[in-house]
Amino acid sequence: MRRTLLLTFCLGLALPARAEPVRFVAFGDMPYCRPEAPERCAAEQARVAQLLAAINAARPAFSVFLGDTKGGSELCTDETLLRPFTWAGLANHPIVYTPGDNEWTDCWQDRAGRYNPQERLAFLRQRFFRDTAPLGRGPLLLERQAAPTVENARWMRDGILFLTLSVPGSNNGRPADPGEPGARNLPRGEAAMAEFALRDAANRAWLAESFAAVPEARGAVIGLQADMFFKQVCGNGYDSGYRAMREAIAQQAAAFRRPVLLMNGDSHTFVHHEPLPDAPNLTRLQVPGEADVQAVMVTFDPEAAKPFRFELIGEAGTPPQRPPCAGYSSSIRSTRSG
Repeated sequence: MRRTLLLTFCLGLALPARAEPVRFVAFGDMPYCRPEAPERCAAEQARVAQLLAAINAARPAFSVFLGDTKGGSELCTDETLLRPFTWAGLANHPIVYTPGDNEWTDCWQDRAGRYNPQERLAFLRQRFFRDTAPLGRGPLLLERQAAPTVENARWMRDGILFLTLSVPGSNNGRPADPGEPGARNLPRGEAAMAEFALRDAANRAWLAESFAAVPEARGAVIGLQADMFFKQVCGNGYDSGYRAMREAIAQQAAAFRRPVLLMNGDSHTFVHHEPLPDAPNLTRLQVPGEADVQAVMVTFDPEAAKPFRFELIGEAGTPPQRPPCAGYSSSIRSTRSG
């Protein structure tokens, strides 16, 4: 009997206690001010402040902001791009930020003031990513990729790998292929193509390096801004800037085998589904935005049969956000993701 009890005790020491789920928040695409209605900008910023209060009350470990801190028709001035320092200061927890297309990729357009996109990206990197500190308040030990892609971060929480990738909307900043639909809305020229090629390679290297660094991780979360599946869901639009990144994520997730969550903003509609047949362990979460100033509380329990639970925080718009196409309705759900 004593030997049986001793063996049971030793096995109990060898087996670690089941880790607790991780609770964090994802949001993006806000506040959107409009030049034709400047009087509404204060109200939109107040909605974001109210959302931050609701997020604080939910007590997440941290938040991830998935790009687009301004509307596409707002000028890409220094003052506007620095606006997140104001609302992020309301958070009582860390906020990890990855830039979106409205902050730099689309700044060449007339409606945004005809700024140089590469210069705007350099400005963001210098002001937001000069060190490893996140926005908001509270400690979060981040590691950043080497220059120039210092906006890419990774960190661990309770055995789960988190990382961000610099993949914005508008085709990832890549000029369109000849005849590609939507080309008139995309950057042009050799400088844009060269910037894309360098950053795309750096993103894929950061992805591979991050997974290789923690092979024992219980799960993984990838945050980026672009809706890389818009063409597949809606049947139109550009796609040349996303193919290599989608393939790299699918390969890493499939090899990892444990639960992976891919989070993005960009299309402003809350959905979650499994978009990659070759990586059935990957779930995609797309956060609301613009009209619906809402965030998503994510509960991630890698050992559970349904590893993800999603809960909306904040108020929908009046009227609420319309999906960009019929395929993108909130009815896209995963039976495995709760």
